[in-house]
Amino acid sequence: MKAMETIQDLIDEAKLRTLWWALCVFAISYFLTHTSKSMWMNLPISILFVCGLRILFNEVDFHRKVRPVWRQTYLSHLEKKQLSVNDSRLSTAPAPTKWKRKIDSPIVEDAITDFIDIILKDFVVDLWYSDITPDREFPEQIRAVIMDALGEISGRVKNINLVDLLTRDIIDLVGDHLDLFRRNQAIIGVDVMGTLSSEERDERLKHHLMASKELHPALISPESEYKVLQRLMAGVLTLVLRPREAQCPVIRSIARELLTCLVIQPLMNLASPGYVFNPFAL
Repeated sequence: MKAMETIQDLIDEAKLRTLWWALCVFAISYFLTHTSKSMWMNLPISILFVCGLRILFNEVDFHRKVRPVWRQTYLSHLEKKQLSVNDSRLSTAPAPTKWKRKIDSPIVEDAITDFIDIILKDFVVDLWYSDITPDREFPEQIRAVIMDALGEISGRVKNINLVDLLTRDIIDLVGDHLDLFRRNQAIIGVDVMGTLSSEERDERLKHHLMASKELHPALISPESEYKVLQRLMAGVLTLVLRPREAQCPVIRSIARELLTCLVIQPLMNLASPGYVFNPFAL
């Protein structure tokens, strides 16, 4: 409030306040004319109303109510992220045995089941898994994946036409290889081939086939053989694995390397002519 040092300041302040009071009383009286036609009847009510507002504003402090800000705690955040007990990701229920319908032979099913159980027991459970944990969920999951893959292979084998396979496809394949061998033998010379040892003949044929770009990529080197088998097994696993496992890079890579290095490569070495005829030579 302005400091009143002189009488003139006091008179000016009184005039200003009187003017404001008169304006407020007149405005309220005017609005009250909507309820009462007499302006003089509304004047005392307006004066009382203005005085009441003046007392109210002087005696009561009005503050804006501030809503408290609720801060999310870390525990409440964890409660929202917590999985339900019935969540499917926590379920350990065994997968349905769809592979049995694809094999559709109780005798074969029992034989495959016993064979896979022995392999898992000897090479997984007893070898290293039992030293980590007594839980059996992981071996059962591996068993389910293997059974599904074998069931898919069985279903695809049933769709093969054995007559066409034995009388046309295999014969054509063997005939193509014989024609390829005879062409390269004629280029090298039959007499020259007769004077060479088996290792020298293989090297000479390999050289000519590589020059004509007819040599199979798997025969170039052991590394090339591994790469070819790796790519073939990757394609096989894409077809026989369940979509959930086939789309997982970790499972797909581990299964591919196990199948390539521990199954297919030993079988290829076992089927090589040197390994087959070596016992007879001894």
